Amino acid sequence: MSRRVLITGATGALGQALMMRLVANPSDLVIFAPSRREDCDPLDLRHHDQIAHTIERTRPDLIMHLAATFSNDFDEAYAVNVNATRHMLKAVEESALSTRVVLIGSAAEYGLVSVEENPIVEDRVLRPVSIYGITKAWQTELAYMYSIRGVNVVVARVFNLIGPGVSERLFIGRLHKQIEELRCGGRIRIEVGPLSAVRDYISINDAITQLQVIADYGEAGEVYHVASGQPVTMRELLTRELAAHGLDDSIVVEEATLSNRRGYDVPSIYADISKTNALLGKWGSHVKY
Repeated sequence: MSRRVLITGATGALGQALMMRLVANPSDLVIFAPSRREDCDPLDLRHHDQIAHTIERTRPDLIMHLAATFSNDFDEAYAVNVNATRHMLKAVEESALSTRVVLIGSAAEYGLVSVEENPIVEDRVLRPVSIYGITKAWQTELAYMYSIRGVNVVVARVFNLIGPGVSERLFIGRLHKQIEELRCGGRIRIEVGPLSAVRDYISINDAITQLQVIADYGEAGEVYHVASGQPVTMRELLTRELAAHGLDDSIVVEEATLSNRRGYDVPSIYADISKTNALLGKWGSHVKY
């Protein structure tokens, strides 16, 4: 019997990579990836009726809810990151299906973190300091509530992704855009904000593998990290990315005024991935989809 998978946010970097992984490993899957684009089946996640209709039509065994926004506009971020998730979980609850739902969380949910708290564990208190972080934290609270009500939902809390197509609102996306412009003659230097912060970066390919194992084996109502567990300074990351493109850091201009971050910037945050590694141990080399 075919396993039916519904993917939201399939046009983003993570969504596209997931789709490529699934297509490259054909099995008994039936994949639905509705979009707001005109060339796809329309789905506006801000409207409960559209979500409920899509779930009724597709009757998914698994929903990978990747759709999100990094917008600094509170109303937009709330509508997409919080209310759309509420509509999704409510529709699944009302459908009476045994659909598994994987929500994509974010390291931004942790917010205020002191250096000695690292590596961060999943049950650490959430103190977000950005609009994105707080809306993702509310999404997690919705997961807890609907899990208690019987919805089979799990949270995959993603740290920093590295790979093609990452949003230009994020450091790695802006860096890749500048490298492309430099190689095309559109600029002569790389301009970045302060590079002393420590972060946890994971390749999109490795992130997809972790998402798959969380979808297959994660316990409903739980949070699991999608991360490398390895701290890296932004300066080290920058040097590594430049070297991969045959460039060196002599072309880099580092100034505080070039940062796009507002307010508090966490000095160091990286993940404890013990829970996710335990799932990977169960998963082994067997891929269900």
